[in-house]
Amino acid sequence: MQPIRIKSYADDSDNRDIISLSTMKKSWLPVVSIVTLLLPSLGMGQRSEQVAIAPWTFVDGTKTSRETAIDTVRNIIEGQGWNVLPQEIVDRQFESMKSDLTYRDGQPLAAELIKFGKSVQASKLVYGKISWHTRSIWVGAGPKTISTSTVDVFVFDVNSGKTLFKKSKVEGRSDEKEQTLKVVAAVLVTPLITAVSGGPATPREQRAVQISLGRAFEPFIHANKGKK
Repeated sequence: MQPIRIKSYADDSDNRDIISLSTMKKSWLPVVSIVTLLLPSLGMGQRSEQVAIAPWTFVDGTKTSRETAIDTVRNIIEGQGWNVLPQEIVDRQFESMKSDLTYRDGQPLAAELIKFGKSVQASKLVYGKISWHTRSIWVGAGPKTISTSTVDVFVFDVNSGKTLFKKSKVEGRSDEKEQTLKVVAAVLVTPLITAVSGGPATPREQRAVQISLGRAFEPFIHANKGKK
């Protein structure tokens, strides 16, 4: 049997830079795969914060007033350039976990917040407590419905396990004068709910919670200015 001679590129200078198309395709496949996997993490600019609005505790307040509260928080947080996770997914996950969580002073412990935050892939949690006191008072010739909303708000970092911001017992009244609401209006993305004197309770509660949340988050917004 004749020995097989393997020709070296050195034997033929014309073949020195010849690479078959099929070989080139195969050699690039692993590189293309790696680059494809890395693209999401190499996005242009810094990845936006993933925020979950939960858990929230409500005391009194109509269903619509509670929905307005969550929508207000969402608008404030999105105004900071953070991405807020879909509320239905966040609420469903919290409902499945809340009976197993350990609480102190009505709020989950830090370890529980970390567990919940990781379960929804959130980097931040915005949570707290909201209560309403709605009543009818007699003003001049007739009754007037007013509502006071009191809020506790927290911004929690899931990765570090630290509370970045907290504000407690911040009040807002539905009948506050317009001139006192300039700071609140600067924080709120949506206009204040209009509530007519002597009308139903819900618009009064909605307006009151917008005011209290705007007032509570104002120091947080001010501190984060320019950090977007």
